[in-house]
Amino acid sequence: MSNYSNLFQIIKMRVCRNNKESDSMLDMRNDHRSKQVWHRIEQIFILECLLDEYRKKHGSLHSPLDGKKALHHMILNKTNWPLSEIKALSFNDCILIITEYLKKENIHPDAQDFLNRMNLPTNSYPLDDFSEEDWAPKENAPFLQKDSEI
Repeated sequence: MSNYSNLFQIIKMRVCRNNKESDSMLDMRNDHRSKQVWHRIEQIFILECLLDEYRKKHGSLHSPLDGKKALHHMILNKTNWPLSEIKALSFNDCILIITEYLKKENIHPDAQDFLNRMNLPTNSYPLDDFSEEDWAPKENAPFLQKDSEI
């Protein structure tokens, strides 16, 4: 993945817009809500980076596991549930199922370095009340392309 900064920015803009928060609110680093929003942005960023690595390992030329397919495939591999049940899950339920994988240390080292430079909050904050629209894999996809593919 080549464009972590742009990916992070598009996620940040979407999370703020979907949850009716201003970008300037994020400047208040000691505010609980600000930390919660930063935590959500980081969660979505980690998910995208994790799924990018997953696609490289499990996707193919004829089935690249675009968008939500990678998340559904990951859950399928973990649970062996019927695909119809997996597709019916809410985003928050999907995140709960893959929680053990959703860690900074499971993403590409360059993405880890990028997040470390962002100086994000280190505590956990509840994220269940955030919009399920915060994750938009089709909108994020262009930022997951390699330079040679763009």
